Amino acid sequence: MGTISPPDARVTRLARALPLLLAALLALAAVGTVGSAGCDDPARYVSTPDGISLEGGCLKPSQIDPLVGDPSEHDAWSRRG
Repeated sequence: MGTISPPDARVTRLARALPLLLAALLALAAVGTVGSAGCDDPARYVSTPDGISLEGGCLKPSQIDPLVGDPSEHDAWSRRG
């Protein structure tokens, strides 16, 4: 029967350290992404005579509103008459 030689100590240390190194690199990438994803003008809700509206922010309400067309078509209160 053949004998199995013990693994090289350097390879074992590298195999143990590689997941930790990869996790550290991913954590740095996540911190960098979150740090650069800021918005200079945060949005806020303001009460107006027509209701509550979203003012400011990096996105316009039309960019996040999935409703297309006249908003009164999708408003239950306007259909009640």
